[in-house]
Amino acid sequence: MALADRFDELGLRFAEPIDLADLPDKEVVEATLVHASGRERYSVAYSASLTMSALEWARGPYVSSDRLLLLGPRVTERSAEMFRALEINYLDQAGNAFIAFDGVHIDVRGRRATGAPPRGDSAARATRGGVNLFSPKRSQVVFALLSWDELLDAPLRQIAQVAGVSLGQAQETVELLMQYGYLDEQRRFLRGVREHLIDQWTAAFPAGLGSSGKTSRFSGDFADLVAGDTVVYISGEAAVPSTLRPETLVLYSDEFPTKLIRARGWHRDDDTPNIFLRHQFWHPADPADVGVRTAPWLLVYADLMASRDSRQREVAQQIRKNDDRARER
Repeated sequence: MALADRFDELGLRFAEPIDLADLPDKEVVEATLVHASGRERYSVAYSASLTMSALEWARGPYVSSDRLLLLGPRVTERSAEMFRALEINYLDQAGNAFIAFDGVHIDVRGRRATGAPPRGDSAARATRGGVNLFSPKRSQVVFALLSWDELLDAPLRQIAQVAGVSLGQAQETVELLMQYGYLDEQRRFLRGVREHLIDQWTAAFPAGLGSSGKTSRFSGDFADLVAGDTVVYISGEAAVPSTLRPETLVLYSDEFPTKLIRARGWHRDDDTPNIFLRHQFWHPADPADVGVRTAPWLLVYADLMASRDSRQREVAQQIRKNDDRARER
């Protein structure tokens, strides 16, 4: 799996906007590593070979820096032992890791990469450093493929249209899904990986498509919602009123619903909002008629999971099970 996935798996991220795919080979980048239990400033370096014999170039950064974090495709067990002894932190694409600073101690050993590595220079360049599969635009493509199975057989242009991205972005994401072992050459999900992809997409959602910066906050009454001459999609707990008594509304619309906001008397509220508005980033192949519609199940699931509310998370798991049962039939 890619380094970006391993960062997500371990609950790690950089405070700075760093794309792991852009890390220069054998050069140091200063960055702050963030974990829920703390943060630390590191000299971060990528190397295609994580062995002591191949890391002579890192001697300077190691001597001059209190913290050195090495990233790469694979660390050998022998080199991992030496890194730990020297207190050099590392993380490889299989998930082997030693990361230790105040409040954080991560030590993962013995993991091996699965699947055949990509062959050829062009393949190595495409996956080096672990391209973030869940950047906002790529996440839109992943969302579309997970939400509408028929898109797996559709032309790339249709995938791009539904996902709301360019043709090039759709093609790149599909190729990455193949390289990372999610799709086969016939553009079918490989056995057992679809559920993992849903988990990864949902984990990335709060910091990406569902981030605070992409959300407008309001307060007001949303009972008996009528959309007028536009279409809006409800999500979160408001999308499952038969299961939960909704206290909040997550609303997606293609255009900012000014008329709706004025008609309902909603007012901006960053302190105690109960209505959250976001841009509708997808475009269904069969556009819905005007009115209030329920968002695709994966989006409802992600919004419920992102709420940190135990009630909503329980319902989210039921939605997930229902989707699994539907696929089994």
